[in-house]
Amino acid sequence: MAFNFTLVAVASALLGSVASILARTLLKDLKSKDILGINFLTMGATLLIISPFFYNFQPSLIAFLLLILVAFIDTLANYFFFKTFEQTEVSVATPILSLAPVFTFAFGWVFLGDTVKLSTYILSFLILAGIVAFSADFKNFSRFRAQTLQPAILSSLLFGISAIPSKYLLSTLHVINAPTLYMFRAGLIALFALLFFNFPLRSIEARQYRLIFFRGLFVISQWVLLYFALSHGNAGVTVTLANITPIFVFVLSTLFLGEKPTMKKVLASVLVLVLSLII
Repeated sequence: MAFNFTLVAVASALLGSVASILARTLLKDLKSKDILGINFLTMGATLLIISPFFYNFQPSLIAFLLLILVAFIDTLANYFFFKTFEQTEVSVATPILSLAPVFTFAFGWVFLGDTVKLSTYILSFLILAGIVAFSADFKNFSRFRAQTLQPAILSSLLFGISAIPSKYLLSTLHVINAPTLYMFRAGLIALFALLFFNFPLRSIEARQYRLIFFRGLFVISQWVLLYFALSHGNAGVTVTLANITPIFVFVLSTLFLGEKPTMKKVLASVLVLVLSLII
């Protein structure tokens, strides 16, 4: 099972890299608050239509409270996620957005008693070190800090925290499965976005709606795989593997966005992939 959850988590990272590139494409013309609500409303509606094939939820007060907590945390996390892409190239933003495992390990140890061998911790943090090697050029640090570093770190922190109640729902309470959790999460995030930001539907063009829907398919698959892996593996390790997205983003952005590769990125890619296979 360890190999299976590892492979699933890496597949989640691959799908996440495609979603990140599509997010950057959308946010060249839109703002975070423009896309947040309609993005999750679309995904929630898509899952609701096919929910008879997967729905599994045993309601209770604690389950409802944890669902609301996950959705509230992830509403803010996604806002800062999209905010990062508004003015930052995808290959620059994604590495900083992939630091969630640092926080998941810490909070998983505190709240879940989720521990692994010391060698696994070391390998996980080496993976993160490889990811950090993708960092941007800091010559204009003040601008980078405001446009990229601050929102990306906040997004990573929040995503890292939200993995804890998600795992508790999936593998401690055993009251929900992965696609049902994401369906509720998407619907609640859409609701929170409506309350906080409204839905500026008139500012979104038909072609952008199509791209939002297309991207949503990748995001749904990414998160369902992540939740499946979370339900079977250590939270910190799972989130680490699911956040090797910069490797795939590097390859895809080079092929499709014309971003120039560098030796630093190539070496870091090899390092992260090797360590991910070892872990």
